[in-house]
Formats: sequence, structure tokens, C-alpha cells
Amino acid sequence: MFLINMNKKVLRTFVILLFLGGTRLWAQLDVGIVLPFENNTRDPNLEWISESFVEVLSSNLASPRFLILGRRERAAAFDALGIPHTSILSVATVYKVAQELDTTKVIVGSYEYNNGVFQATAHVLDMDGPRISKKLIETGPLTELLALQTGLAWQIQQFLRPNLAISKGEYILDRKGPRLDAFENYLRGLLSSDRTQQIQYFRTAQRLDPGFTKPAFELGMIYFQNQDYPTSILWLSKLRRGESDYLEANYFLGLAYLYLEQYERSAAAFRVVAQRLPLNEVYNNLGIALMRQDRPGAVQYFEKAIQSEPDDPDYQFNLGYAYWKQKRFQEAIPYLAKALQSNANPASRAVYVQCLFQAGQKEESARQAQLLRQSPEGIAADPRKLEKLEHPKDNYDGVSFRQLLTLLQIQSEVKHFKLSLSEHVALHFQRAQELAKEGFEREAIEELQQAIDYDPEDPRSYQELAEIYFKSGRFEEALKAMNQSLQLEESTESYLLLARIYLGQGKLEDAEAQLNAALRLEPYNMEAATLREEINAKIPPANERRR
Repeated sequence: MFLINMNKKVLRTFVILLFLGGTRLWAQLDVGIVLPFENNTRDPNLEWISESFVEVLSSNLASPRFLILGRRERAAAFDALGIPHTSILSVATVYKVAQELDTTKVIVGSYEYNNGVFQATAHVLDMDGPRISKKLIETGPLTELLALQTGLAWQIQQFLRPNLAISKGEYILDRKGPRLDAFENYLRGLLSSDRTQQIQYFRTAQRLDPGFTKPAFELGMIYFQNQDYPTSILWLSKLRRGESDYLEANYFLGLAYLYLEQYERSAAAFRVVAQRLPLNEVYNNLGIALMRQDRPGAVQYFEKAIQSEPDDPDYQFNLGYAYWKQKRFQEAIPYLAKALQSNANPASRAVYVQCLFQAGQKEESARQAQLLRQSPEGIAADPRKLEKLEHPKDNYDGVSFRQLLTLLQIQSEVKHFKLSLSEHVALHFQRAQELAKEGFEREAIEELQQAIDYDPEDPRSYQELAEIYFKSGRFEEALKAMNQSLQLEESTESYLLLARIYLGQGKLEDAEAQLNAALRLEPYNMEAATLREEINAKIPPANERRR
């Protein structure tokens, strides 16, 4: 129930953000879902590939302007419509699923395998039309399945974003997946309903490709649910910053350390999440980890949690309990009173009794003490039972984590949507430069792509793309971006960068031609003079050229 409520809350926030942004923002944002591809091979051993398309395409297509719903939302829609999870969907049923989920785009497809050749076919259904894309097809050996799926993702991106400024080859290279056998074991683990089999599949996947951390995350979650916290920590700790499950892994790492009474490590893990996601659950648990260390900063996190969810009984109790610990009895009373209305726990009542007594409310204190004496636990006589009473939140889910990350990015778009087009483009451009400086190349490229989506006529975005590609040795991509920039506007800087790209490729004549073009615009440019020396130093002497 919590999962369903959280997803509704996430999607409701999404709708509110769209409303605040107005119709123009609505037109630029989509909610989509990838449905399992139909297996036309007639080989049950290849059935796992059906769900693998969901995994690969969803991860590649998700962006601040395209919220992709996951397997759990799909399962909820199927259940609501009475559709078996393994059914092959008719076009009419696909439209029903789309309506149930309020999606604007649906990706459907099929695959076949004949004479050693694997072929995948996809369509994008635009529910606003409604209209359907042309067939998008990828063909190749089955051993290249992940590359074929990523190539299909590129084709879908081309359909959704006609100004996509990256070639198919570089797109695939930039998104190199794990070993195929590891990926297969991971998918089989996701699809299995047997816990023992799941563990076996995930462990095999992790052994085959230790750098592929999705199986490690799933193992960590299985062991966490089994309350085997040391083993859960072992697997969840393998997640790396920047990976899709990294924040959720740290959330449950924080809980695991909390339950093992390793409070400093618990707080460190929760801080990782709090830096990116302003979640009440994170603030609450971070407050508990700090309070167990007698840190004064705990109260502020309980206060943050209760600000947006003032009726949550766990947040009410934790804040009241923290005030009681600090001997702020009068402040604790209203929160403890509200918490007791939902959960008349004897230990909570004992804390409430003490606060009432210390605040001078003797009559009410006596009445509550009488209620407490009627409980069999005898808590009032044992102060040790009033320690570590805080209520942690341990029922958060990954779908909401990823959706909320996207919503934060969308919220940023809404916040800046009243800017002029040039100001909005400049904002993405600035973010891209900052990300590039910090070494986040892929994220910088995505920011520049968003700038291009907003204004494909701005030459700066293409030039910055070319600069990033050039620095990473991706010369062909750099040339393509640089030529697009020059088609829009000539500049000395553009010709000089183009000359450096050609120089990096060893094409000295082309480099010299672009250098001369730069000098025609600015004859006394010092950077051009330096570049001339670099080019001349690489040109062999005339007698060597004659040989």
C-alpha cells in the first residue's frame, strides 16, 4: 500500500509541476512506458529478452523531459485492468494500459531470431495523436544484444528528439553495457519468483561481471528484507556514485548501519541521500542516527520532516521525543499527544507523562500515568526502556527514488520556465560547463542536448559539445558538432577548435586550412600564432616529404 501511495504522490507532484509550468511546458514533457517486447522466436530460452528491452530502453530514454514509468507501475496497471502479466497485448489493450497510467508515449516491439541473425523491431505510440512511428529496426548477432538494444534506444531518441547531436556509434560506445551472460542472469533473477533462485542468479551475474552492480543492489535488498544486515551492507556497498541505484542503496545502508548500532556510518549514508533528495524519510532517519550519538543537530532534521508531513505519527513522536531528550518539555507535549492518538504505545505514553509533569501539568500527568499503570509492561518503573524509542522509516522504494530525482530536475525546469528562451538555454549551457569541469562528461552532454532541444539555432551549444568530444578524443563527434556550429555562425574560436580537432587526427593540411580561416577573421590572434607553431612542428622537412 505504501508503494502505491508513494507512486500516486510522485505522479500527483508531477501533474502539479506541469500545471505550474503552463501549457507550453506541458507540450515539452512526456510520461512514457516501455512494454515487454513480443518474443517471436518460439524459443522459451529467449523469453528473458522480452523484459530486457524494458530494462535497457527505459534506462536510456529517461530524462528530465521524459518520465519513464517502471515495472512496478506496469504491474499495478495490469492488475487494475485484470491483465495477466505474461499476456501478449493487442493494440486496444496497449491503449487501455496507457490510459490507466496516463502516459503520453508507449514503446512496443517484438524480436525474432533466424539463421543466427537477431532482429528487434520497435514502434513509438504517441497517445496525444494518436499516431505511431515508423518501424525502428536493429539487426545483428545475438551476442551483440545489448548494443542492438542501445542502438534501438538511439533510434527512438532520434524520433523523440530530432536535434539529437550524437551519432549512433558514439551513443552505443558511450553506453557500453555489462557482459551479456551477466546481464542474462540478472534478468532471470528479476523475473524469478523463487527467492533462492533469485540469489543464485544475482550472485552468478555479479561473479561474471563484478563491475555490473545492479545484481549487487538486488542482493543487498534481499538480505536487508531478511534482516541479514551485515550481508546486506556487503552488497549495497558495491554501488558507486552516479549509478542509478546509488541513492537508494545508501538509504538502506543507512538503515542497516542504524539497526547494527553503527550510528556514525548510518548518518554518513543518509547524508549522501539528503544532499540530492529532500525526502522526509531521509531527514527522519538521519535525525535518529544523530540523536543516538547525542548530536545536537538531530532536532533540525525531525523539524524538517514534519514541516511537509505534519500528520505523520512517526515524525510527531520523533520530534517530541527529541525535545524530551533536550528537556524542552513544553515543546514536546503537542507532538507526543498527537502521536499517541495514532499509537498508544506504553513507552511513548511514559515519555508524555514525564513531559506533562515537568511542564507543570500535574493533573493531566496523573491521568496519563493512571492509563500507563494499566498496561502490563511496567515501563514507568524501568527508565532503560525509554531509550532508543525513535521510529525509523524503512519502507521506501526505488521507483519513487528515481521518479523523485526526475521530478527535482523537472521542478528546476518549472522554476526557470518563465525565463526567456535565450536565458533558459544559457542556464543549461552553464550547467554543462560546470559538469564538464567536474569530469561528468555524460551529464554535461545531456545538458547541452537539452539546450539544443530548446534552441537548435544557438551555435554555442554545438561548440561546447565539440570541445567535450575533442578533449575525450572523440574526434569524429567533435567534427560533426563543430561543423553544425559553423553552419550557424563563423567565429575565430570555432575555426581554431576545428583546426585543433584536425591536428589531433593528424590531418595537417585540413588543420592549416582551418587555421587560415581563423586568421582571415582575426589576423593577429595570439592563440592562432601558437597553433601555427604546433602545426609547423609536425610538418616534416621538405626533403623528407619528397622521399
